[in-house]
Amino acid sequence: MSENIECCISEEALQRLTEGIGKKMVEGAEKTQSKSSSSCIYRVPKEIRKQKESAYTPRFVSIGPLHGKDQHILNSLMQNLKRSYVYTFFGRISSKEGGSEVEKLNKSKEVLMECVRKMRKSLDKVKKCYVEEVEDVLDVEMLVIDGCFILELLYRFAHKETDNRNDPIFGNILTPIYVQHDLLLLENQLPFFVLNELFDLTVAHIACTPPTHTLGKYVISYFPNMWKSENDGTTTATATTTNNNCDHILDILHNHYRHHDANPGYGGPSVVMPCASDLKYAGVMFEEGNKVEFCKPQGPFHRTQFKIPTLDLYDSVEPFLRNLITYEQCCNGVPGYFTSYAALMDTLTSTPKDVQVLEKAGIIRNYLGASEDSSDLFNNLCKGIVLGEFYFTKTTIAAADYNKRCCHDAMAHLRRRYLTTPWTFKAFCVGFITFGISIIKFVRANFR
Repeated sequence: MSENIECCISEEALQRLTEGIGKKMVEGAEKTQSKSSSSCIYRVPKEIRKQKESAYTPRFVSIGPLHGKDQHILNSLMQNLKRSYVYTFFGRISSKEGGSEVEKLNKSKEVLMECVRKMRKSLDKVKKCYVEEVEDVLDVEMLVIDGCFILELLYRFAHKETDNRNDPIFGNILTPIYVQHDLLLLENQLPFFVLNELFDLTVAHIACTPPTHTLGKYVISYFPNMWKSENDGTTTATATTTNNNCDHILDILHNHYRHHDANPGYGGPSVVMPCASDLKYAGVMFEEGNKVEFCKPQGPFHRTQFKIPTLDLYDSVEPFLRNLITYEQCCNGVPGYFTSYAALMDTLTSTPKDVQVLEKAGIIRNYLGASEDSSDLFNNLCKGIVLGEFYFTKTTIAAADYNKRCCHDAMAHLRRRYLTTPWTFKAFCVGFITFGISIIKFVRANFR
């Protein structure tokens, strides 16, 4: 009898345990499916973050839920500054309607209420955009304050206020750089549809806003000259920046600056490409271009050209590249163009001498200082990174094949050995002339 009771209890416990495990499996699958289909804002993986912590951490302003509790953010005056910007923002909107002060105030409250209503409806959708659970830290107030702060910032920059001396951000030199840096970070983003919904309720109705001036164009104009794009430096946004296709601000810039016609291969470069100085010795001419391409000579008196877009190396470029690369590494379906670019430049710039070759060609404009700083930057960008699709396979194969040809190897050896400096070039000329005179004397002496 007791054995039967124990058997029944064991069976019941086993059934409850099985049901509990099954329930957790279903919950995990549902959460994973929900997150994987909509997530676009990630924590930077530890292996990547440890390469350079400062490139992924906001210095001055926190946007969204991931860094709002950071101690250096909490101790700053930034939260009050954001609220001040938002107060001005809604006052700007109501003042465009005209009327008495009471009417303006009522209009401001009306627009604010519409924004709150819209964000309340979107809150659950917003939470799914973060891979990390943000249930306890993300709320409607954060969406309204952070979103409208960004819109006011973009508006002030685009429409150039007459006197910025008293502006808490644009009134000095350092703060605008910090704020721009912070808005580029992968962990410091709001979903783009949030900004677009707030934009449609607010900025789009301000009288002096051009009807064709989309949020994407505001964003691109705020981050000028980060890269030489296929648009040749214009602020014409690609089609994806005019609607809700983009994930966030970083994604807008990713779409704007990458080359859209480039086709990826997989498994990384299939051959090892020579560095820039070796290719130069082999007769390759580096030139500034709108995209990466290795061009064969157009005639007998033309040289092979290696075209690469110009990159201005400021302090802000490294965190920009690092966050673009991390975004490509973490987010499903994002083209790995900038990861491929970093791998290409890592190969080309093995030493400071290689950087100097690219500097002379106008491909790198170095504002960091020594050429060694630039080579270190490119050599460190890909640490901790997995190179999957590679956009420049044909280019690296063409460059490697060109360098392997016998005549080009011989020319490279000749230039490296004898034509590196003016003194070796003069010595080579003297030796060549002496050799020629000796040949002439030999011929005259033996064939009179």
